[in-house]
Parts: sequence; structure tokens; C-alpha cells
Amino acid sequence: MSQCFLGSRVGVPFVVLAVGIAAVLGNGTTSVAGQEAKPGMSVKATPRTPDGHPDLNGMWYRRVPPVPTVQRVGNSIILNPKAPREPNASPSAIAYNPGMPKYKPELVARVKELDENQVNEDPALACGPPGVPRIGPPQRIVQTSREVVILYEDLNGSFFRLIPTDGRPHRKGIEAASHGDSVGRWEGDTLVIDARNFTEETWLGDDGLFHSAELRVTERLRREGDTLAWEATVEDPVVLVELWKVTPRTLTLMTGTDIDEASPCQERSLPNMTDLSHHKNTR
Repeated sequence: MSQCFLGSRVGVPFVVLAVGIAAVLGNGTTSVAGQEAKPGMSVKATPRTPDGHPDLNGMWYRRVPPVPTVQRVGNSIILNPKAPREPNASPSAIAYNPGMPKYKPELVARVKELDENQVNEDPALACGPPGVPRIGPPQRIVQTSREVVILYEDLNGSFFRLIPTDGRPHRKGIEAASHGDSVGRWEGDTLVIDARNFTEETWLGDDGLFHSAELRVTERLRREGDTLAWEATVEDPVVLVELWKVTPRTLTLMTGTDIDEASPCQERSLPNMTDLSHHKNTR
């Protein structure tokens, strides 16, 4: 899913944001400021809140665009060029690649169409909210005995999710939202977040991964020592043939830093695109 776009944020090209990058390694390990956390690794006892639950408070992840690779084609410079597909590849390969959701056969052509024209179709390129689970794991968590608040400093702006954990049900009679309506419950030391009531205006990820209003996302957060494991499972019986498990992430507690207000998002300069390749999704 390497991608290409020549956009910038507040006039600053993404390539210059390499300083202080938090590199996400291919094995699910997250390395931040030289500290490496391996899945399942616990360096100390897990702190707990007065009610006995694991303390999830803190800054866990800072999103910084990676340094893109550069390819020169004639007089154009393309960032993160998308690897070409096999010329005779079946369209169904899009839906059945490892790690990607499986769409119903009659919808595979629609996924392919959105994928090939992502720079014009992707709502996130027009500063739209990324949605869930595309927005990724929690960045900053604020936890009380009644609720958990997740804060995001995203490429498209600042976002938050308010998640009751005191037994309150999903709200009724509210409009659908890009990040849905979430409630949480504790299963032992794992916080389980049930998100539903989504609009259809977001994608699950790059490559044309659209969804219906029946989308339901279940996230699981578990802290061990100074690491936080995040998992997400996607259900959408309207478009998917089975559950989709998002690649899990393991994050390290960040000290001496906190979340900042995101810079204003600017729509990407689509008329200046050199082709229909993808942008780099850093979520």
C-alpha cells in the first residue's frame, strides 16, 4: 500500500517532517525516541486507578508522516510510488490480499474503482475525518471512573472520542457520525470499546475500502507495564463476507510530551497530481 501525493500541510511539505519521527516497525513494534516496545513486553508492574482497573492515562502515540521515498519520472518527482499490479491480476485480488477485508464478490469492482481513483474519491484527501478504525490507535488517553476520552492529533485536524465505561448504553436518536458512537466495558484488564452508528462517508483504510452504515468496530486496549496493546475488529454484513481484524499495534508510553492541537488541514492540491497514485496513509 505504498502511495503517492504531492500535498502539504500549511505550506510545509510532508517530507520535511522527518525530524522526531515515530517509526512503526514491520513486526508491530513501535519505536519512539529510541525506545522500543515489543509485543507482550512489560518492564514494570501495570499501574492501576483507584477503582482497580489498569491506568490507561497518558500519551501513547504521536503521528508524524514518514520520510517518503522519491522517484523521478521525467520532470516530475513522485513520492512513495505505488507498486504496479500484475497486468493480468484478477480484480478479486484486491479483496483477498492478506491483511485486507474480504468484500462480497459483487462489490469487488467498486473497491477496485475507488482504489484506482483514490486521489479523487478518498474523503480524507479533502480534509474529511478519517473515521474508525482508519484513525488508528489512541494517541492521548484521559481516563476517569466513568469514561475514557481518546484524543487524536491527526493529519486532518484534532479529533476526540468520548467513551462511557460506567454501563451507559449507546445513545439513541442521535445522528450518525464519522467516528461513530462508542461505549466501553471492562473484560478483566482489557477495555473493550464498541463503536457503531457510523456515516458512510469514511473509508476503513486506503485502497478504496468503503463501508456501509451497518459498520461496527470493536477495539480492545490492554496495558502491561508501559506498553499498550490495541486491536480492532470490523464487522459490516452489508459489504463484507467475514470479520476483518486490523493489524494490531503495541505502543509505548511517551513521557515528557503531550498532544498538541493539530495544524489546520488543507485540501490536497489535486490538480497538480502527476497521476492517480496514492498518498501515504500514516495512520
